[in-house]
Amino acid sequence: MQLSRRSLLIGAGAGASGILSIPLLPGRAMAEAAPAFVAACQRAGGDFAAAVLDASGRILFTEELDGRGHDATVAPDGSTAVFFARRPGRFALVLDILNRRKATSFAPPENRRFAGHGFYSSDGKLLIATENDFDGERGILGIYDATDGYRRIGEFASRGIGPHEAMLLSDGRTIAVANGGILTHPDFPRHKLNLATMAPSLALVDIETGDLIEEATLPQNQHRLSIRHLAQSDAHTIWFGCQYEGPKTDQIPVVGRYRRGEGIALVAAPDLVYARMNHYVGSIAASRDGDIVAATSPRGGQIMVWDAKSLSFLRAADVADVAGATADHDAFAFSAGTGDILTAEAEPAHANVHWDNHLRRIRPA
Repeated sequence: MQLSRRSLLIGAGAGASGILSIPLLPGRAMAEAAPAFVAACQRAGGDFAAAVLDASGRILFTEELDGRGHDATVAPDGSTAVFFARRPGRFALVLDILNRRKATSFAPPENRRFAGHGFYSSDGKLLIATENDFDGERGILGIYDATDGYRRIGEFASRGIGPHEAMLLSDGRTIAVANGGILTHPDFPRHKLNLATMAPSLALVDIETGDLIEEATLPQNQHRLSIRHLAQSDAHTIWFGCQYEGPKTDQIPVVGRYRRGEGIALVAAPDLVYARMNHYVGSIAASRDGDIVAATSPRGGQIMVWDAKSLSFLRAADVADVAGATADHDAFAFSAGTGDILTAEAEPAHANVHWDNHLRRIRPA
């Protein structure tokens, strides 16, 4: 069943029967031009920018990036966002949201590259970024002091190769790391050097000590499923999205769930659903109440929605080049490479830009 953009966005809190059908509230936030979302984009002239948007998806202001951006993370108080270079990259831009200007920028050490993602500690004092130690053939979590110009003060091992997204779980102490398992090196840009021996994992790391708390891996026959993106649906459950590095003719799920004490497993959906995702998840997000999970595939132009408790597949929708996904009040908001921002606050907004893979809410909705 195909859904319109308008009907898709609605009500993660309304229960499974009403998840995509309760009425929108057009214009609820139109009078407020307050910052609501951040995202990286490519502008019409070909340059790249960090953007801040209001609740209806309209751009409030932009700041130039040194190259293509990927994801952003927002400080707990909503005052600041950090935009990361698309992997492998060497820049991070700090945006002062309140004063609508660039605050500073920083880079990893020469022998490190950013991997596109990062997050703040719960008190906002630390910024932790996923990085590639390409000479050591290992993943790193770089630690930066957000109170001192983002000075690098240390690092932890990510406990795998090719970390992509990492997030701080709701306990404020546990880091979940999606180790994609793909070995790369800046001397061979975008080349995947170890497809035959990939070993993706989901690692839980203590933010205070760097100790490994727990690690989950996929079965050997699924070792080419690179774990990329993460969402937490409840205190014990992490959902993840993958990109598959095996034969294009394979039919394989690309969304999974890890629950502490129960291990890791891929999540069922009709074969046609996963076929349409074209072996690739761009983003994954859980609703604010944790009841619903949405995954996007820009390659397939698909949004897929599951019940987080029962693991039942709920709905799918066609949205061209859709990638970014984030919880937004009692629904979700999405961004697409076409320039569209789809929210439950107003009619879909369009800008003359190409949005990159991720969309972030500035404050919890």
